[in-house]
Amino acid sequence: MPVITRPRGLLFDYGGTLVEEVGFDTRAGNEMLLTRAANPSGELDLNWIIERADRVSREVADRRDHFQIEVPWASLTRLIHDFAGTRFDVPLSDLELVFWNAAAKTRPMPGARDALESVHRSGIPMGVVSNSAFGKNVIRHELSKHGLADFLDVIVVSAEYGVRKPNPLLFETAAALLGVPCGATWFVGDRLDTDVAGARAAGMTAVWYASQNHPGGTNADLVVSSWPGLVALLRDAGA
Repeated sequence: MPVITRPRGLLFDYGGTLVEEVGFDTRAGNEMLLTRAANPSGELDLNWIIERADRVSREVADRRDHFQIEVPWASLTRLIHDFAGTRFDVPLSDLELVFWNAAAKTRPMPGARDALESVHRSGIPMGVVSNSAFGKNVIRHELSKHGLADFLDVIVVSAEYGVRKPNPLLFETAAALLGVPCGATWFVGDRLDTDVAGARAAGMTAVWYASQNHPGGTNADLVVSSWPGLVALLRDAGA
């Protein structure tokens, strides 16, 4: 058992750790966008737009992890709707949350809110680091639905920095915004390839949130299987 040192700051992954991403319906999102289009009714073909969206996903969005580079939602959407000739009377930035609310469905991970509230009472600052094409206002909005956002001091999303986890630049930036050195920060996430690898590369204590059965071998510093388990781990560290 490694020596557990009390963290001065905690950072969390978003999807798969704080919330479970139940579904993401690109068709519903684009259908909602078309209700905001300035084009005459019937001018735009939703099925054709979905075909274009699938191509943009294959050729751009699906390659982001390989290059550790983020492409913001607005840029992806322009590749779809500028090509389709869709005209909007408002900036795409004003429609990002409209698209999200139509497309995304999440639910909180069991015990997450109680755990965040417990850590918040202990005085440890907390934040989120998320690989997302959507901005931090969207992610904070979704976390607010589940009563999680009020406990989080910092939300860092790849869309606003151009790089994706496991690039340590994103982790380092989040720790700086939190006001805590990387070496005194725990990062909790469910993926070994992005969360654990990136946290370790940034010099943080990497906590693998393995809510499902997992193999014995892992390069994580610590492993928890539930949010109550994380609280107990922090208690052992004197937090």
